Amino acid sequence: MPRMAAPGALRRARRGPVAGCACLLVVGAAVAHAAGTSSPTVVKDPADARPDAPDLTRAQIGLATDGRIRVALTLSKGWVARDLIANSGPPGSLCVRMWTVTKPGAAPPDYLACITARADAETTHGSVMKTIPNEAPQKVATAIVGRTSDRTVTLRFSQSAVGKPTTIRFAAEATKPGCARVSCVDTAPDAPKTATFRVRSSG
Repeated sequence: MPRMAAPGALRRARRGPVAGCACLLVVGAAVAHAAGTSSPTVVKDPADARPDAPDLTRAQIGLATDGRIRVALTLSKGWVARDLIANSGPPGSLCVRMWTVTKPGAAPPDYLACITARADAETTHGSVMKTIPNEAPQKVATAIVGRTSDRTVTLRFSQSAVGKPTTIRFAAEATKPGCARVSCVDTAPDAPKTATFRVRSSG
């Protein structure tokens, strides 16, 4: 007469295939997510600004792990919020201009994401603004500001804040406080060039 398997052994045998299926599902989901993820676009720029002006050396746009758009801007030397304060004239800023519908050169950017200093001159804040013809840009969202080093600052904001585009053409700019001249703005890439970030890959 054949021996009966112990109840515990049966339970272990049943759990084995189920656990294996779960692993396959998890791995499959990870592969699917990776296939739809776009690589960040990086622009490198030589140290070419005036000695007394902010000098962009690197600009990057990609996606954060939570799906938000992430911008990273790097200057040639360390800086703090107070460096964006102007004694007179317009304040300094670090911005990225984004064309999501219109074409660079044919129209102003559709959106701006900028970092400026707060009134306390000790901290910064980020804003996403939509450009409107013949009007001042209109703020549409707040961007989360972070620092990865004394030279690099990051901005994170939702894709919906810029209309959930499939492609963003962009150019970063650093503006010297107190100066409204074109010579006081450093861009990456050099104007009038732009770079392209594909928010969603075609694969």
